[in-house]
Amino acid sequence: MFFIALCDDSQYDLDILTGYLAELKKEHIPVETTVLKNGEELIALHERGHRFDLLILDMFMKPLNGIETAEQVRQYDESVPILIVTATEKFAVDGYKVNARRYLLKPVEKEDFLNEVRQVLDRSEQLNENYFTFTGDSGVTKVRLHDICYFESQVRTITLVTLQERYEFSGKISEIAEQMTPYHFFRAHKSFVINLENVRNVYKDVITMNDGHQVPLSKHKAKEFRQSFLEYTEAQL
Repeated sequence: MFFIALCDDSQYDLDILTGYLAELKKEHIPVETTVLKNGEELIALHERGHRFDLLILDMFMKPLNGIETAEQVRQYDESVPILIVTATEKFAVDGYKVNARRYLLKPVEKEDFLNEVRQVLDRSEQLNENYFTFTGDSGVTKVRLHDICYFESQVRTITLVTLQERYEFSGKISEIAEQMTPYHFFRAHKSFVINLENVRNVYKDVITMNDGHQVPLSKHKAKEFRQSFLEYTEAQL
């Protein structure tokens, strides 16, 4: 599933662009579009951990315009592709400040718009292996594998701990372990799956992660863990 945020204070323009995006489903491209009336709503979603595969922003919406909105979004997501929709190219140079992919002039031509979106989603599909995606109380969230320290299970609740944040969602630690093992994650304990990339050190039965948290290492997993960690670190040299 690809997640697109469409942000414009004109209902007329929203209707046109959502209609265009609906065409992608006819091509069996799984797209979920979040429609927003202003930049503040989009920023609030990012503050709560939402991430998107593409942002489509109107240049002249209020109170924050497209560039101002993008500047704040970049504090939470430096890489999400951004398309700016505008009635004039006058401010196109400002797009470089926020690394906007492209300016699209209104009235937006349907095939030009869809071709641009397809290119973004094709690229996103190639990169999605570098993310872990889950659904929690605040909706769908994508987290970079590089940032994950560990998963912890308590009953049916999974706590995902990154270098900066903590998230909770429902799941089974056994399924997490199976899904993440190919990406250099290791089930160090019945309740923990850790990211080998973010291991700081291991001493006896305690693993210290790069965020400072300590994770228990099961005795029957100790030998296998040390071998896996050694192989991982040697591969990085």
